Amino acid sequence: MDQPYFDRVYETTYRHLLKYAIIHLSDPTDAEDALQNVYLAFYRRIERYGHLDVLFPKAFLLKMLKHEIIKRYAEREKHTVRLLADVPEERLTDDWAFEDGVLDRALAEEILAEAKKLPRETYRIFVLYYGYELSISEISGELGMGTEAVKSRLFRGRKAIRQYLTVGDLDADTGR
Repeated sequence: MDQPYFDRVYETTYRHLLKYAIIHLSDPTDAEDALQNVYLAFYRRIERYGHLDVLFPKAFLLKMLKHEIIKRYAEREKHTVRLLADVPEERLTDDWAFEDGVLDRALAEEILAEAKKLPRETYRIFVLYYGYELSISEISGELGMGTEAVKSRLFRGRKAIRQYLTVGDLDADTGR
């Protein structure tokens, strides 16, 4: 097994593939799970057969990810669709990019918890904008919606989170 090869491929493809998975699965935790399944299958494949026949690892992994996403949609047909609010807290990762910019980790976790309460599309936009630093036009293109719709959802999401944080601070100050 060529561990440095796998590590190099992982480092150079992870961010792109995770963004793709989030856009197509709508739930960031499902996207992370799908991507980890892909990397595990890729690891096992190169462990068994080597990597010399994989000329374009990013394209190879993207194809694997597309199959994983199709499989997940097929599973959704059989089961009830899980809402974002039902995602267990322990399945969320602590290393989201937008937390890096927030000095107070407790505040970042509180913001993330409130963002999870937003409508599904608004949450996706929030994660893509703050977590993956996509522009409004990039999000618009990826999700197939107008830029004004993206701006509006992002504005409403920020407003709801800001309102929660402001009300929470007032409640803490007054002891209510």
